[in-house]
Amino acid sequence: MGARADRALTHVNAEADNLKHHGIINPAAIYAAGFMSSDRRAPMEIKNILLHLDHSKGCQNRLATALGMAKKHDALITGLFVVPDYVVPSYVEAQISVDLITDVTEKALHRARETLVGYQQLVDEAEVTMDAHVVEGQVIPILREHSKYSDLLILGQDDPEDPDNASYGLADALLFEGACACLVVPHSGKLAQPGERVLLTWNASRESARALREAMPLLQSATTVVVLSSEPDDSDTSIARSHPHADELARFLESHGIESISSGISDMDIGPSDAILGQAAEMNADLIVMGAYGHARLREIILGGVTRDLLKLSPVPIFMAH
Repeated sequence: MGARADRALTHVNAEADNLKHHGIINPAAIYAAGFMSSDRRAPMEIKNILLHLDHSKGCQNRLATALGMAKKHDALITGLFVVPDYVVPSYVEAQISVDLITDVTEKALHRARETLVGYQQLVDEAEVTMDAHVVEGQVIPILREHSKYSDLLILGQDDPEDPDNASYGLADALLFEGACACLVVPHSGKLAQPGERVLLTWNASRESARALREAMPLLQSATTVVVLSSEPDDSDTSIARSHPHADELARFLESHGIESISSGISDMDIGPSDAILGQAAEMNADLIVMGAYGHARLREIILGGVTRDLLKLSPVPIFMAH
């Protein structure tokens, strides 16, 4: 091995050690650390799936979704079961002993490891590779960091009726803080493997264009793609004049080997959320692709109405990018 190759290998090893030191466990990160700067980039594929795990009933749905997608795309799953570290307010520190906090944390870690054993059995039966870990810390920062080395982050839908559901607020935050697209999986119902009958929403915004490109591997392998188009805000005349019509979008998709069926919101009295859900039900969609609308201001996440409604109400998985 030449001196140049030795230096490159030393650099990759150093970056890998640095990533491990900061808690980045995804093995894809080690590859990315050394080669992400390369000018030669392969076409976008789903090869690294980040999966959030918890004790909830709905976790079975997103685990099954992750397994199916890993098989279809020959992808590696990184499963993270995050046990929150307990932050005790200063005004009650004197009343709560360190031993009590340690005991509660150890019990939570033990329960998580037991649950993970059951999940790992399902993974082994599916003959899929999952690198799963129980980690202690704050879930949003941990998933955010790992998303930098993932192609897709699979999250659960909020379920206020399940005390074990740890998905509350995750999609809201990670759609804006995360570094990859998110797939939000419903917590209940018998789901088909997403990606066969896809509903693509389109309104010519930057967000919908980003979602379109991020979802390209799913769209290219789908058997049916229906495009639900809506016009942009008429008050923005520059956008309205240049708004790509459905046939132009269809030509763009066709150039990527995707045949699509065009649709539109015909009844203006129906809200966008109801129109999307209605079209999804009519075509028996197993996946909705859409841009996530809203913005992050400091720690406050402000979601657009359609994004918020669909995250709560959709009976099928939603692929979102911001």
